[in-house]
Amino acid sequence: MNDTFLEFSRFLKENSKEIRSGLIMERDSPLRDIYKKAFYRHFIRYEGSPVPVTSVSSTDSSEFVRELYNSKKLILIRAYTLFGSNIHTSFIPQVQEVARDHVQAYLTMLMEHSEHLSILNMLREERPEYILVDGSFSGRVARYGRMLNAESFREFHESYFQALRELLSITQDRDIPVVYISKSSESRKFKRFLLNEIPASELTVDKSALPDSSDHFLVRSLADERGYTEPITDIYTVGKGGVEVQVSTTHVVPEVMDLPMKVEVIDPRHPRGGISDDIINLVFWGYGSIKNHNIWLSQVDKMVKFRAAEMENVYMKAFESEIGVEFYETRGERRARLRV
Repeated sequence: MNDTFLEFSRFLKENSKEIRSGLIMERDSPLRDIYKKAFYRHFIRYEGSPVPVTSVSSTDSSEFVRELYNSKKLILIRAYTLFGSNIHTSFIPQVQEVARDHVQAYLTMLMEHSEHLSILNMLREERPEYILVDGSFSGRVARYGRMLNAESFREFHESYFQALRELLSITQDRDIPVVYISKSSESRKFKRFLLNEIPASELTVDKSALPDSSDHFLVRSLADERGYTEPITDIYTVGKGGVEVQVSTTHVVPEVMDLPMKVEVIDPRHPRGGISDDIINLVFWGYGSIKNHNIWLSQVDKMVKFRAAEMENVYMKAFESEIGVEFYETRGERRARLRV
């Protein structure tokens, strides 16, 4: 045991109460009394037994980035869409300038774009009943207009939304629901909905004085059985051109002790919004365990991930051989290798 772990242990002991209170409401928390009545009015218990679903495609992506000694970034992005035994891929390789403060945001957009392209490749050959995507739809739409400091970003920005619009157009024409599933979420939409449902007489403090907690904080704290929150439907504009899409959002609790999942559904079969029973069945049937929140997404995640040995022994060796520059790493990485 070293000094850093001792320091970490001390930090946890000194701050455990504050950290825990930010993750889950204590049983005696005043917040519980404020939210619980409204929460239970809009939480739907799941009492069914899920039935098998087979015609499902699943999509996920992976990234690898290495800063070169000239400050440019070598970026490799790949996405897989798995349908049955068929894998439909999209691969984006780049060497370009990206401001360090914008790297992660840029990588996220590249991964999402690769996912859209991968799904489009799949739709040229396949016709699944459902399309599952790892991540959030609302987060993708919100990226419109955000400029990042990366080479040729304006052109990429337009390509990103063009591919997303094409994907939505095809699935709308074919009546294929697209279901986005994310384990982590910063959304506060359901919380705001609940606050609007709480009569002023039941509030002991002003709404503005309440903690800025997330939907998942409330759901994880208050849900005491399997179920899902009442869906909330919104209209989103997708990039330039006024293309609109209807999205219904729910937070699913697959097991009481597990974390909630945010589920966003774009379902052209239901123009009035809401989430149909077959989609709820799909989410519950696809649940595997605490470590495996969705069997289809977990499977494609394992397949698409870049592995360290693969990157160093295959991709980076090919880079070094073809470019003819032996020391491709940053200075810090080069020192680490030479010391070894």
